[in-house]
Amino acid sequence: MIFPFFDKSDFAGLPSNRQLRPIKVFEATIDRAVGEEVRADGACGVELWSALAGINWHAADGAVVSYSLRRAAELVAWVREESNSLQWYCSGPTGDVASWISGAMAAEGWTWSLAS
Repeated sequence: MIFPFFDKSDFAGLPSNRQLRPIKVFEATIDRAVGEEVRADGACGVELWSALAGINWHAADGAVVSYSLRRAAELVAWVREESNSLQWYCSGPTGDVASWISGAMAAEGWTWSLAS
């Protein structure tokens, strides 16, 4: 099989398209804004899952981030520094943002809306 790039020099000068940048920024913000609570209390992990699944999160710069049920579970496990995301899958109702999460994220410049 021939690949489109053969050598590291083929990548020289090729910048990232930064397609995943909004997700990276959002996840760092989640960890900073609500991570301590989520790590300290599993019920907060359930509330985080509910605030991710079925929700569009909007950054001040116009970026929109959303998560599937599975990716929401993976993010909860990542924030809690756990390896098993399956226990968080469908752990609460979708599209339900707790006021403490909404407030913490609003303070960081993120708002939300229900995914359609």
